[in-house]
Amino acid sequence: MCYFIYGSINNGVNTDDYEKAFLHSNYRFNIGSKNDVNKCVEACSSEYRITLSHCDCENPIGKNEADSSELGKIATLLHSLTDIRGIKHIYLSRNWYGEINKTEQTLHIDDIDVKAFLANVQDNCLYKIELFKKYF
Repeated sequence: MCYFIYGSINNGVNTDDYEKAFLHSNYRFNIGSKNDVNKCVEACSSEYRITLSHCDCENPIGKNEADSSELGKIATLLHSLTDIRGIKHIYLSRNWYGEINKTEQTLHIDDIDVKAFLANVQDNCLYKIELFKKYF
């Protein structure tokens, strides 16, 4: 079978900002909750897949190749999402067909090297990446 990458963005985001952020992107995060993503993963559905590819076996997310130029594009996209009004977080997971998320991890985009993180995404883990602006 194949790998599939799933994700969602929180409800309540500004739709104009949302559309602008994804205008020229090969990736798309549908609006939905953690439960929506997990149900989609469990059903092997495509509603919350973030790519339009047949499968995501060739996608660099989770392949331990941090020098991939495609990961740079994805990292840039994730950073641009922080400008969406009403943004709180995204969910992201990489799953083999038929396997469900077994663990969860929460982190903030300002606390990670996004490109390295994406390269090292673990299978069957639902990541909550917080995108809101931190105030220290």
